[in-house]
Order: sequence, then structure tokens, then C-alpha cells
Amino acid sequence: TTSPYTNTNTPVRRVIPRMTSMRGTMKPFIGTLSTLFISCLLKASVVSAFSGTFSSRRSFLPLSVSSTDTTAHVAASEEATRSNDGGWATHALLFSSLSDGVIPNTAARSFLRYSLANSLLSEHITQKEDTLKSSAEFSPCNGPNVDVLDNLEAIDRLYERGQKYSSDDFGTNEQVDFWATEALKYLCSDTNNELNVRVLYIPTASYALNPQSSNTAGKQRQRARADGKKRRTQLLNLLGELLSSNISDDPNNSDGQQFKLLSTTLDLDDGSLKQPVGSDDSSLFPENDKAALSTWNPHLIYVEGGNTFWLQHCIDKGDYSTLIKDACVGPLGAVYCGKSAGAIVGGSNVATATWKGWDDPSVVPGKESYDDWLDCQGFEFVGNQSLFPHMSDDWKDMVTEKVEAQNLGKSVYCLREEDVCCVVGDKKLSFVASGPSPQ
Repeated sequence: TTSPYTNTNTPVRRVIPRMTSMRGTMKPFIGTLSTLFISCLLKASVVSAFSGTFSSRRSFLPLSVSSTDTTAHVAASEEATRSNDGGWATHALLFSSLSDGVIPNTAARSFLRYSLANSLLSEHITQKEDTLKSSAEFSPCNGPNVDVLDNLEAIDRLYERGQKYSSDDFGTNEQVDFWATEALKYLCSDTNNELNVRVLYIPTASYALNPQSSNTAGKQRQRARADGKKRRTQLLNLLGELLSSNISDDPNNSDGQQFKLLSTTLDLDDGSLKQPVGSDDSSLFPENDKAALSTWNPHLIYVEGGNTFWLQHCIDKGDYSTLIKDACVGPLGAVYCGKSAGAIVGGSNVATATWKGWDDPSVVPGKESYDDWLDCQGFEFVGNQSLFPHMSDDWKDMVTEKVEAQNLGKSVYCLREEDVCCVVGDKKLSFVASGPSPQ
């Protein structure tokens, strides 16, 4: 079984339940033995956390260049999606449109809720492990806190049950949503309904200036920021709905508020953080751009659509690539949501942004032509697969030509407006969740 954890310093929480299950017979010895063993247990490499594998719902080579299929996705084998051992995103959703691809898409909504529940639960487990370690170090005679051990065992079982679902289950198996509800309810109760959900919104691509516009640069920026604020509100409304679904009637919570959505907007152009919402307490928000992507530990990073070349330029200019990758990869990785340009930079190669001619590369000094972007690497959150959003039948011949000319083989995922590429990084698997076609 493949472990979702790659950091060898990650505490071993899978060993702890085995110790607690023997507590009845070992209780007289816990105080003595735990002091000897707890530091070793908590520093060992994590053992396998998942059983089974995600099967492919529409494990996508969405466009086969030799196929007459025009639906933007055809079946592919699991082996095809296991082709890269690089830094796959822990969980990711890559799409053309939030309003057409995610909001009306039952399977995509289910996967997003599931991914957030996993992110929050993983962080909570790590915090519990730190508490356990501290209790053992603080009181070496008594050993680790037995109540915390019991609690970790219960969380362990809950976490493991959440890993058994396959990609076929999202949007079709109510047990997935039942598990997410159970996980979210547990988190609420164990944090006394004071759980903060941190969302980092990156609208940089939509802030690119349009050289052809009759508006001044100042007016364009003002309009872009206003539009970005509206789009972020739409995202937060969706997240609030997903997080509170089926748990707002919890009798342990009289005011109906289980989660506090904390969000701030990061512009990668100048590194500025603006428009914090969710609390008046400034200590709950990052101090600067680097902290926003590291020590703030966002649970979700949303990269807005717009000019892909401007977005990639700002990522490179500010040295953000490694920070974003580190934030979205590994056991505590944030859920990465990439819309349009955000989806393209989340793939292997940014060259797909040159195909339609929609984005103007002249906004980037020194890289004003499409040829300058043909070998530009993305985050590789889906292995060696690249993304081509806003697919339609009109683009099929052009995509076939570009794929052949650039020798990309079957490594381009073409996403229609209603499609969402869902990524499960520990299994190096991805699948397309398709919603209703937009009217």
C-alpha cells in the first residue's frame, strides 16, 4: 500500500492505536515504558495510511489525438496517470469555470468537500500528536496522556475510513458525504466550534493589464480588484455552504456557526496582502506574502483565471513556485484550486496557453511572443500532464495539431466548461468530474 506521506520526519500515528488497544493489559507499565518508547514512536517514518486504491472514474486522457471523440475526455488506464513520481498535489481541482464547472457539479462539490475535510483532519491529527508528545516529555513518570491516546485512536479510525472511497463514489455514493459530515462534526466538537478554515485567494492573472483597452492602467486595476473581490465572495459562499452542509443543526452548537472562514487576497505581482475577511483579529492572518504560503498553512489555495503569461511571470519574479508547491504537496498540503490560467500553471507545461491566442504575452517584458513560452514548466500537480481549459469542438483540430507538433503525445487534459479535473496526489491518480453542460 502506498503511503500518502513522503516526509520521513512525520510522526507515526498509525502505530499509536496498536499501543492503546493493549492498554487494558499494559496499563501498569505505561508510565514506565512510554517514556522509553514515545520519542521513538513519534519520530519514526509513517506507515501506510491507505488501503485500496482510487479507481479511475474517467481517468482522463481527455483527448486522444487519434480518436474521433469530441467530448473532451476518453478512458485511460491507471498506468497512464501514474507516469510521474514528482510532486503531485495532495488534493486539487483544476477547471475552466467555477460557476459552470464546480458550483452545479455534484461530483466536484463532493470531492471539494471531501478534500477540505481531509486537509482539516490531517492538521488536527498533527496537533494531537504534538500534544501527545508534549505530555510525555512534560511528565516522563506518567507517560503520555491516556485521554489523548484514546482520542487519537478514534481519529485514526475516522481518517482511515475516509480513504477507502474510489473516484466512482464522488457524486454517486452518499457514504462519501456522510464521512465528510462526520469528520467535520468531529472537528467542530473537538475544537469547541472554534475551527478556522484558512483560504488564500490569488487573483494575479486577472490583474494583468490589457494593452488594447481604452481605459487607463489605474482604471483597469480598480475594475480588476473589484471583480476579484466579487469572485472571492462567490468562492467563500460555496465553501461556507459545503462546510456547513448537514451539520448546521448540530445540537452542540446553538448559534449555528461551526467554522470561521478566514481569507486574504495575495497579489503575486507585488506580494501585497489585502482584503482580509473572517475576523477583526489581525493575528489570525499572515504578516506577509511568504508567510501566507508557509507558516499560515492555508487549507485551500485558489488561483484565479486571467492572463496565464502574466501569472507565470509573477510566480517566477517573486520566486513563488517552490512556496506554492510546498504548500500543496505532502500530508498537510492545501487543497489547490486552479481556474483557467490557474489550471494551466498547475499542469506540467504552460505552453497550452499559447494555443488559442486568447492571452497576450506582450504584457511580460522580454517574453512578448508565444514562442518564448513553449518550454515553460508548471507546478506539475498532475504529474507530466498539461491542462487545456475551455475546450470545445471548435478547438479539436487545432489541439490535435498542437499536440503532434509539440510531441506531447497523450499528455494533455482538455477540460470543457463543465469539467473538473480532480487530483488525489498520494495515489498519483486523477479523474474528470463532469457536471451539466452550461446553457
